[in-house]
Amino acid sequence: MSTGKNESLEKQQRFFNRITRDISDGLIFVDNHGIVQYLNPSAEMLLGTESLKEGVKIAPFIQEDIRHSNDDFLQYILDSIYAKETTHSGDVRYIRTDGSTRWFHMKTSYAHDEDGLHKTGVILQFSDITDQQKAKQKYSDAIMVLISMIAVMAIWNYIYAVWDQLGRPLSSSVLSYIIEMIGLVGTLLALHYTSITVTDFGLGFYNIRKSIRFNSILTFVILTVMIMTKLCVQRFFPNIISPDKPLFNWSAVSLATYLYPLSVVLQEFLTRGAAQGCLERVLPDNSSPAISIIVSSLFFGAIHVHKGLAFMLGAAALLSFFGVLYKKQGTIWGLCIPHFFLGLSLTLLWG
Repeated sequence: MSTGKNESLEKQQRFFNRITRDISDGLIFVDNHGIVQYLNPSAEMLLGTESLKEGVKIAPFIQEDIRHSNDDFLQYILDSIYAKETTHSGDVRYIRTDGSTRWFHMKTSYAHDEDGLHKTGVILQFSDITDQQKAKQKYSDAIMVLISMIAVMAIWNYIYAVWDQLGRPLSSSVLSYIIEMIGLVGTLLALHYTSITVTDFGLGFYNIRKSIRFNSILTFVILTVMIMTKLCVQRFFPNIISPDKPLFNWSAVSLATYLYPLSVVLQEFLTRGAAQGCLERVLPDNSSPAISIIVSSLFFGAIHVHKGLAFMLGAAALLSFFGVLYKKQGTIWGLCIPHFFLGLSLTLLWG
């Protein structure tokens, strides 16, 4: 009987060891004397330290972690050891010895002796929630960016009102540069003070070769259609466009034309990367992608109020098309090609 019971206990022990070895959560058992009695592989991997081992006191580990400002994590350990009347749980940030940052969801419980009356130590269980925490932070930061864009739009309305009240002393192109600069400053502040990255704003180089190739072909096709359309209008409807007029109106080239490439990047960056991207982060997962595309394109059209209603509607429609492409490509660099050449051709071909 004794042999069978021992075999059963050994089998249970092996089963327990396999479970605690293979689970992704970190497990640490510290007895009442502050000695680490058990540490599973996941705990070692998550903490990224070699100072915490079975059979050693936890105090040196605490002293080491104090230097890395892991006060919240250490407080859970101390509270669990010295405040045994209650359990503890919560989320804490942890800075590893290699400088990387992790977020853990901590839970503590207590081990008891066989009769269940006396506590023999503390069980620390923690899971890595770094990805969830980053997603949560990006969500909050996306809301802040959208609030900033609402503020920019409000300020822009006042600038437009003053400009219109003064008799429009500056050209509409100058006003376009003003709003673009305001948006650029706001975005640089967002990059500095939030967790949103350059890639999140559509400035990354993911899928860039495929994006440039596709958009270049698309641009060539659309330009060809536009040129053929003008030639047909000149030939069959001379009362609309005289055949004597050149195909391209090079006299329309100005300083604004040379600055247009920069404007294109800024416009795509603000509309697609900032507005559409942040809207996608804050909208529910089951919402239609069309919502973020339409709203961001309406925003782009609205900031061109100084150009007139026709321009606003055309800009919103064009950027809605680009929004679909951005959703599929995830980068603005390829979109800058059709945006630049189509915008330029509208000036040179149609004035």
